[in-house]
Amino acid sequence: MDRVPRAFHEHVCGRLSIVGLSGAKELSGSYGKIARLAFDHLSSYICTVEDGCQIAEYVFYRHPDRGMEVAEDIEAVPKKFVQSVMIRLEDAEDESVSREVVQRFPYAQEYIFILESSSISKASVDFAYSLKRLATVAIEKKLDDDALRLLQKLVTGQNLWFFFIHPDACEGIAMEMTKSLLCQEQFQELQIKEASRFGSWKTTPVQEILELWSENSEKLRGKHVIVDDYCGQGIKQLEDFLVQRVQSASIIERVLEKCSKEECDFIDKYYHNNYYTYRVPSRVYKFEEGEEGMRRRIYISFECARGQKVPIYQQRPANHKGSNKIHLIRATKMFIILFA
Repeated sequence: MDRVPRAFHEHVCGRLSIVGLSGAKELSGSYGKIARLAFDHLSSYICTVEDGCQIAEYVFYRHPDRGMEVAEDIEAVPKKFVQSVMIRLEDAEDESVSREVVQRFPYAQEYIFILESSSISKASVDFAYSLKRLATVAIEKKLDDDALRLLQKLVTGQNLWFFFIHPDACEGIAMEMTKSLLCQEQFQELQIKEASRFGSWKTTPVQEILELWSENSEKLRGKHVIVDDYCGQGIKQLEDFLVQRVQSASIIERVLEKCSKEECDFIDKYYHNNYYTYRVPSRVYKFEEGEEGMRRRIYISFECARGQKVPIYQQRPANHKGSNKIHLIRATKMFIILFA
């Protein structure tokens, strides 16, 4: 490995997750040395833009013993280890600040735009569309019709592999955009997140997505849906859908089946289900239906932690050895659906 150019080692380490680096840093030679450096400096950059000005910026380190760098220290951060850049847009001003941020961090694997406003400018959408490593545009609140019309360009461009949306925004055109993305070949992951414990879902995104799967299972195969934070209403929609499909059962615990080691190995190999980790993982459960030879399946796993703090590099994926306490799904802070 020491005969491989240093630039190649740095490129590989810059693309590893903190979990991957926790193992790579134990290797000897120059690769292990660079992995240890990356483990210490792997980070994400986040800034907030309002009225055409950058009003806040931070760098968050993935290392469990490191915290956050504030504005005056950011220039000293090794840019090659900034894996993701998140730009929070508070209004519909032009894209000039966003363009400057992207130029500052040219090595990032992904650029994420977070919409905190109900509107967005055409220039911002055009700029986001031009980025080769655009990961997503995250919708934090319900958008106006003009913003939805502009964002259609990003959806029809078939470049997004990840999409984040607040449950309150999951209606009308926005929900149709979400469904369209789930059916696109390059798309991998949808995240629905309610960050407020007082939030009350006014929409039924989980139910609508499951109905889409029942009609278009081939197009959704291999896609993950993550429902995060205060997700009790998402669990209720999941349960209602499943119980309707199995009339002999009245609760989710009697619908889901435990997955074997062989099944877990299969979905890890072909659908990368072990990419997603938990502080305390559940077992992997499944639900399947359909005629023989045309069976469709969903795999479900969830967070079982009840306040435990576990460093991210020590978190584990769900598998056949996870917690058997399926009743904990009702109090979970995160569950993941894999369509297969």
